[in-house]
Amino acid sequence: MKTDINRILIYVLIGIGGIIFFFTVLGFISGKASCHHIRHSDPAGISEINGAGENLAEFKDLGTVRAVTKAEGDVSTGVSLAVAPWFAYEKTDSAFKEELAYKKQGLKSIFIQYFAGHTQKELFSIGEKQVKEDLLQLVNNSLEMGKMKAIYFDEYIFFD
Repeated sequence: MKTDINRILIYVLIGIGGIIFFFTVLGFISGKASCHHIRHSDPAGISEINGAGENLAEFKDLGTVRAVTKAEGDVSTGVSLAVAPWFAYEKTDSAFKEELAYKKQGLKSIFIQYFAGHTQKELFSIGEKQVKEDLLQLVNNSLEMGKMKAIYFDEYIFFD
């Protein structure tokens, strides 16, 4: 009697696993599921960057910036997103650090304006790497006493 119940339970588990596998494959084939939007994490700090040496510092004072993308088609509003950027820059004099603290609100507005000028589809199609390069250029254009070397995202989340 016990062997019959165990055998039935094994067949039920195999059946459930087969159904899950079938619908997962069907989702990828139909295009409703994809791995294209999986984000690989950036380093959490300067210490995780290979070959950073002692000449780089990090600027993480912007916190999480919340923005809305440009509206797409007949939709009246864009998609909300949260991005938590941080910058790597060469350690320089204290005047550059003061400039960063002074222009913190202006740096946030650069992010908000950039994302407001692009739809979610545009941001996905150009990719996160290009988004970072564009933002880095915009940020560096607004700075006078030094330049940022790289930009990293602790968060880059779209709220559909």
